[in-house]
Amino acid sequence: MMITLLILGPFLLVWAIAALFYALGRRRAKQVQFDEITFAQSVRQRLAPFMSARPRTWLAVKSRNPEDVAHSMGLTEPQPCAVGNALTGLEPNLLFVSPPVNGWVIVMGDKLPGPDSDIDRCFRFLAETSERVGHLQYFHGNPTLGHHAWVKVIERQVSRAYVWTGETTWNQGETTIGEEKCGMHSFDYFADDDEESAYQLWETVRQNVEQLPLLASIWSVDPVALEDEAMRSKPGWVGRMPVGRSEKN
Repeated sequence: MMITLLILGPFLLVWAIAALFYALGRRRAKQVQFDEITFAQSVRQRLAPFMSARPRTWLAVKSRNPEDVAHSMGLTEPQPCAVGNALTGLEPNLLFVSPPVNGWVIVMGDKLPGPDSDIDRCFRFLAETSERVGHLQYFHGNPTLGHHAWVKVIERQVSRAYVWTGETTWNQGETTIGEEKCGMHSFDYFADDDEESAYQLWETVRQNVEQLPLLASIWSVDPVALEDEAMRSKPGWVGRMPVGRSEKN
C-alpha cells in the first residue's frame, strides 16, 4: 500500500494542481466576463443622456441654402418644415434639411445609411452625395453599442474617415487636428482586443462617442444647435429619398 502511494503520489499531486488551476482559470474567466458586461452597461448608461438631444446619424453640408441641398440630394416631394416640427415628429421615411447654422446645413432622418450593416453602401452614399453637394461630413454615434463614425468627403474625395462598429471597418486619411484636440482615438484594422485591453477599449469607445459632438462643432456644427429656441421656428425642408437611389446605395 505504501509503495503504491509513493508511486501514485506525484501523479495525484500533479492532477490536483492542474485541477486547482483549471478551477481558478474558469472562475477568473467568468469574473472577467461579468466585469466586462457590467462595465459595458455602465458605459451605455453614461452615454445615453448625452445623445438624447441629437440624432444618431447626421450629415453636415457646407451651404447656406437648405432648399438647394434638398434638391441636390434628390429628395422627392420637398416641403418646408419648421425645425421644431422636425425635431418632435419627423416621419421615419423622411429626411430633414435644416436652415443654415454658421454656414452649414444639417441633414438628419432614419433613411440616412448607418455604418453598422453595410459599410460599402455607406461609402457609396457619401461619395455620390458629396458629388452633388460638395463638402459633406458624416457623423454617427450609437450610445447603446458604442458604434461611432466621423467622415469628411469633398467632391467624392475622402479627406478623413473613421468608422468603428465593434471593430474598425474604415480608417482612411490622417488624424485631424480636431480629433487630437478632442482626445479621440482611432484603432487600426484588426486591432488586438484581448482581455487585458478590454477596459481600455471600452473607455476609448466611450470617449470617442462622448466627444463626437465636440468634433462636429470643430469641423462644422453640432446638431444640438437646432434645439435653441431661436432656431425652432426657422424653416427647413423635408423630403423622401428616391427609392431607386436608396436601392442602388
